[in-house]
Amino acid sequence: MRKDKPSRTAFKVAMNILTLGEKPGMGQYFPPGVLVATADLMVASGAAAKRSVQWARSKRMLAIYEALDWILPGQFEAFAHRKAFCEHQVREGIALGASQILVLGAGYDTLGWRLSAEFPEVKFFEIDHPATAALKAKGVDVMGARGNLFLIAKDLGKHDLIDVLTASPNWDRNAQSIIIAEGLVMYLAPESVKSLFEQCGASAGMGSHIAFSYIPT
Repeated sequence: MRKDKPSRTAFKVAMNILTLGEKPGMGQYFPPGVLVATADLMVASGAAAKRSVQWARSKRMLAIYEALDWILPGQFEAFAHRKAFCEHQVREGIALGASQILVLGAGYDTLGWRLSAEFPEVKFFEIDHPATAALKAKGVDVMGARGNLFLIAKDLGKHDLIDVLTASPNWDRNAQSIIIAEGLVMYLAPESVKSLFEQCGASAGMGSHIAFSYIPT
C-alpha cells in the first residue's frame, strides 16, 4: 500500500464480500446487515462509485471470481465464514462481560458501526492506516456516527499498538476486551505477530481474548 493512499487490499476485500453475497445460498453465512452496510459504506465514503458497487454485485463478476477460485480453492467463500467467526467472537465476548471491542486493520469492515448501535454500553475501537481511516470516517459520518465508536488513524507499521491505545483517552487497559485481527497476521513477519499479541495482552484486562484469521503455510 502506498503511504498516502487508502489500502487497495481493504477495497478488494469489501468488493469481494459484495460479490460473494450474490452467490446463491451464501447470504445465510454472512452476519445480518453486513452486505447492505458494506455497500452503503463504500459509496458513502467515496471509496467506490455506485457503478462499481453494482458491478461487484453483478452475475458476471460472480462468474469471474468462481472461475478463478481454483487458484486457492475455498478462499472466495472464506470471506463469509471469517466474518461470521469474528462477529460470533465479539457477540460471545460481550455476553461474557467484555466492555471494549478493538478491530485492528479494520479497513471497510462494518462490525464496529453495526454493533455499536446494538450495544451502546460497549465501546468499539478501530485502528487503521490514516489514508484508509479518513475515508472510513467520512462514510461513517454520512451513514450515522456513533458516540461509542472510535476510529483511530494510526499506521501500526510505524507505531506500537500499546502506545496508540495508551494515547487514546477512551481506551481502558484494565477492561475485559475482545480484539479482532481479521486478515492481518498473514502480512506480518513471525516476530511482528509475536510482538502484536504481547502488546494486545498488555493493553487489555483480565478475561480478554483475541480472535484472528490466518493462512497456514
